[in-house]
Amino acid sequence: MIAAIIPVHDEAARVEHAVTSLHRQTRPPERILVMSDDSTDATVEVALDAGAEVLLTVDNRHDRAGALNQALDTVRMEPDDLVLVLDAGVRLPPGFLARALAALQDRNVGAVSARSTAVGGPAALIRWRALEDVRRSFGRYCDEGPVTGQMRLALDLEAVGWRLCPPLEAEEDAPVPVEHVTPAPVEHIAPAPVAVVAPVPVDALRAEPAAA
Repeated sequence: MIAAIIPVHDEAARVEHAVTSLHRQTRPPERILVMSDDSTDATVEVALDAGAEVLLTVDNRHDRAGALNQALDTVRMEPDDLVLVLDAGVRLPPGFLARALAALQDRNVGAVSARSTAVGGPAALIRWRALEDVRRSFGRYCDEGPVTGQMRLALDLEAVGWRLCPPLEAEEDAPVPVEHVTPAPVEHIAPAPVAVVAPVPVDALRAEPAAA
């Protein structure tokens, strides 16, 4: 399974494009989760309308890294599953996930990224097994200190013994026919109450915190 996670804060103007680019993949992810960090605009509504699940951060004081850690602590994954982490500004080319999966045929490779100049922002497909190795070694998935982001995570993955694949170029992909790009309709439910103690799913499929 591939679970895509998009951490956002007030990204109503961009999140739809990121979600749509995932629906357009020749090998789309099984789950698309938008992690909204105290968004005050229409980010949640736009993400739901685009066909994503939405989680809400709780008492997050560490910006993007904190939002990602809450999301990764919430989703239930198997050792061989994969996590696609991307920013709201990313519009992945249709063949990115298929080519990233091909690169991960090498069992020593822990992650495959896309060139940010080609797709508009950071994106990386990461083995869940590799993320768990990072958590066991450092006590968290993403560093919440002053040095965060994909570069920090890449260093952590290499520190626990995983190789990284050279970034993929976006220009290699061909256009996708229009009939492949329409997201399936998504049933909405009302947002969860404000008083919560764990990341709160607001779409129909509710995620429970993973067991320690």
